[in-house]
Amino acid sequence: MIRSIGRSMIILACFLIGCAMLLLMQFDSRISSSSAQAATIPHTLRSASSPIAQTSTVTSTDTVTTTDEVTTTDEVTSTEDITSSEDVTSTEDLTSSEEMTSTEDAAPSRAVTPTRAVAPTTAVTSASRPLGAVGAIELVTKYQVVLDVDGKVSEVAVEVGDEVTEGDLLIALDTTDMEAAIKRAEMNVEGARLAFEELSKGPEAGDIALAEANLALAEEALAKAEIGPTEDQLNAAESGSAAAWAAYNDLKDGPTPAQMVQMQAALKQAELTLQQAQRDYDKIAWQPDAGTSSEGSALQSATISYESTKAAYDELIEPASVADLQSALSGAYSAQDALKQLQEQPTEGSIGEARANVAVAEANLEKTKQGATETALRTAELAVEGTLLDLEEAKSDLNEARVTAPIAGTVLQVNVEPGQVGSAGSVVVVMADTSKIKLVVNVEQKDISQIQLGQEAEISIYALPGRMYTGVVEKIAPVSREGAAFVGFPVTLSFTDDDLDAVRPGMTASATFATTQ
Repeated sequence: MIRSIGRSMIILACFLIGCAMLLLMQFDSRISSSSAQAATIPHTLRSASSPIAQTSTVTSTDTVTTTDEVTTTDEVTSTEDITSSEDVTSTEDLTSSEEMTSTEDAAPSRAVTPTRAVAPTTAVTSASRPLGAVGAIELVTKYQVVLDVDGKVSEVAVEVGDEVTEGDLLIALDTTDMEAAIKRAEMNVEGARLAFEELSKGPEAGDIALAEANLALAEEALAKAEIGPTEDQLNAAESGSAAAWAAYNDLKDGPTPAQMVQMQAALKQAELTLQQAQRDYDKIAWQPDAGTSSEGSALQSATISYESTKAAYDELIEPASVADLQSALSGAYSAQDALKQLQEQPTEGSIGEARANVAVAEANLEKTKQGATETALRTAELAVEGTLLDLEEAKSDLNEARVTAPIAGTVLQVNVEPGQVGSAGSVVVVMADTSKIKLVVNVEQKDISQIQLGQEAEISIYALPGRMYTGVVEKIAPVSREGAAFVGFPVTLSFTDDDLDAVRPGMTASATFATTQ
């Protein structure tokens, strides 16, 4: 009986030991899983601490007591945001101690007390995490050199990549038109000054005498207008009107019989004279000097007289043209209207007009005696100042025909060629000081709140591996960059390094900011 009880106790002890071993295997599995998770953390997370302790104890005594105690403490403090530059330290401590003591007694009273204590602990903390962003090296400032005047390009003195100093010639324009403009402006200045000086002298005796003569003529015209036309003026007007109508009627009716007889007689007489002169000349025509003789002169004179009379006769017998009739009729009506107006004088209108002319002449005389007014003098003075401004502008245009470098730097772009006509305001050259550079990175929206002005950063340039630079946050964009693949904010950093000879604009770089969680 006792032996049966002993066997049962042994079997029970073995069962308890098996349970303890099963619990230990489960604990080891959890330890392996925690270690695997710790191994998956990037190598850069070296600042995390993961102490893990494991203790297993099994003790058998005469008293059958079973105690299973498992205590697990997992503490993980991690950071989800891991950028291109991260320094994290991981420490893993694994301490395993297993102590097993077994006492077997065949006595009736037997106690087995297995005890197991497991306390795995994993802790990952991050006092600070690095924050990174990628961008490109850019020039601090680009200078766009523009033309200030219109002109034809005569010379391009630089090429892309040339190093220039401040004041070096970049572009030259043709100055032919500009020099002509200066000469015209100088002449305008001289003319305006002469006019101003003439006004400043005051009235001259000749001007006053001329104004007085004009007044006298106006007063005389007024007196005549008030009296009306004289008898002689009326008679002359009537004669003129009658003659104009007679000329029109004669032209319309053609020559009278008496005129025809008279003209025919004159033509016949001229013809007889010509025939007699021809006979006298024929008698001496054989002589060498016949052309210079009196007979020759008489023949020539008779010929001219005949041709003139013949032309007058032809004109007399030719009917008048429509144009001649209209011209004669117009002249007759004009003469008739003049007579009528003269007969109606004096009228209130003519007297009023004559009085107005007298008033104008009196005002001109008074103005001439007073000389130039303050307004006229000021106007002439302003004209001089305006021409001087035009002259200065013309000279300035000539000076601006030579486009020079505003700074010392490198030519990045040339937009004109010799012979091309450039317009004012057009960009002809783009240049920059390539030693003055900056880094612009695009920081994600979830990280932008951790960036501050003046914050330092380490800069790594992909084209220059193994070299690190330092920079300071100079500007933070208030809005995100449009069109980007993700929502980010441009952040501008200025370099604090002295040696930047190897750094070129356009290089890709990354900045690592030290921030506090």
